[in-house]
Amino acid sequence: STPKKGPAKATNLKKAVPKKTKKAPRATAGIGKDYAYVKLADIVKAEMERVNLYACILDCSAPYYMEKTSKYQCTLKLIDQSAHPGVKGENAQDFITATIFAKTAAEIPRPCKVGSIIRLHRAQTKKHKGKIQLNCDVNIKGAWVLFDPLDGITEIGKSGKKHTFGDPDKAILKDMRKFVKEYFSKNDLEYVTLKEAAKRKPKDFDTLCYVLEIKVKGGEEKIKLCDEEKKVKLSVSAKRGLTLCEHEVVRIRSANYSGDKAMETLELSEYSNILRVPKEFKSSKDLLQKMKDSKAGEGIKSEVVRHTPKEESTIASKILNAHKQTKFVQLKDLFSGVATKGGQKYFKIKASVMEIGPKDTKEWICVVDKKTKKQYKLEEIFPKGKKGKKLPEGMEYYYKMQLFVKDKSVATDSNLYILFFCTIEGKCAEFINLQLGREQPTEQHLKELKKIYKTLTQPWVALDLMVEVVEVAGKQPVYFLVDTALTIQVMGNSLTHFT
Repeated sequence: STPKKGPAKATNLKKAVPKKTKKAPRATAGIGKDYAYVKLADIVKAEMERVNLYACILDCSAPYYMEKTSKYQCTLKLIDQSAHPGVKGENAQDFITATIFAKTAAEIPRPCKVGSIIRLHRAQTKKHKGKIQLNCDVNIKGAWVLFDPLDGITEIGKSGKKHTFGDPDKAILKDMRKFVKEYFSKNDLEYVTLKEAAKRKPKDFDTLCYVLEIKVKGGEEKIKLCDEEKKVKLSVSAKRGLTLCEHEVVRIRSANYSGDKAMETLELSEYSNILRVPKEFKSSKDLLQKMKDSKAGEGIKSEVVRHTPKEESTIASKILNAHKQTKFVQLKDLFSGVATKGGQKYFKIKASVMEIGPKDTKEWICVVDKKTKKQYKLEEIFPKGKKGKKLPEGMEYYYKMQLFVKDKSVATDSNLYILFFCTIEGKCAEFINLQLGREQPTEQHLKELKKIYKTLTQPWVALDLMVEVVEVAGKQPVYFLVDTALTIQVMGNSLTHFT
């Protein structure tokens, strides 16, 4: 009901306005809050309402929407030192299922590798058919943080804007990684072969495959895969946000054949998922060995020989003497601005080349008018069919391209990091050791460029690079390749050193 009298008029504005009360500050990393973490076996043995824990992800569904709850969710199979398929005993569980709920798909964890480590805060326990399960609703007290299975303390995903992480967390994470390495170096992942699945025709199946090729076309990733007996194709919407790489082993959850008679095309459901299997894991090593020993025909063997990377990277470049004292930095620190805070312009990086643009290596060669500085494509100077001509006076050739690179610090994100390479005025002229004179580039010269492209984009090749950061007013910095020389090129099928 409304009051009988209206509010009294304020005679003193300061007195009439109530003072704002301060909210208690939230705990930040290492301050104000100590969390008690439990092992999975402890949850099975004793009834607990809400728990905090670190665990390893054995399997994971993709995020999907549930009409019943009006929320997105995903299910995880979790293991740790106390609960995994090798642990026996009363009430022992091979794994514990955890379901994460959220109002948006962005708040659901998206691990990209088998063995990824997740931290859950305030997960709710429940029993289902005699088995302990966990529910974690990020909109009702729950929270999660995701870490790489093998290295780094920087999270690769989290449900909130901030999270606590102190020395106790570092110790637990180190201990979990030790378990991950030991467990997956000795134990196989569960799966059925592509041939067996084609024969049995189950409703859906989990399988282990080697990624031969990934091409993006029309908003879809066209993926070619194989195991030791069979090759298949798979089309996945780019909206799924998968971070797959060619030449790696992956585990596919809940796949099925599309119904084609040859059984050569896989399909995924909305909750299906694909996780990368680190090369250090037993399942990854075993599949590669089976493929090498395959009796299913030369088709599989030739694909394996062509695509399988070497264990160690070959460094295909060197940084010139002028920058020997410069320290190496990671791409994450370089492109986030952390490395450039002190005003430094030059940095060393070690990275793998995922792609080179333009893909047509002939377009790497450009022409510049030294007087007007106007730049031309090669085809503008030498139209198609015009051969054996010399470069006009006052003009000179230069190389121009973009390297799309990655390193360990950004291996789990879906971005590629661009380095610009341009030899105008002799800048970084040593990088490609193929001299351009006055004559039109020969077919042999163009073939050598194709060999360089093929070499640099091999999964077992890495580059030591010197990068100059150029600030652009009102825009993101531009990263140029400088003072770096390639040291190998492909001659036939073997590697030959330039120097």
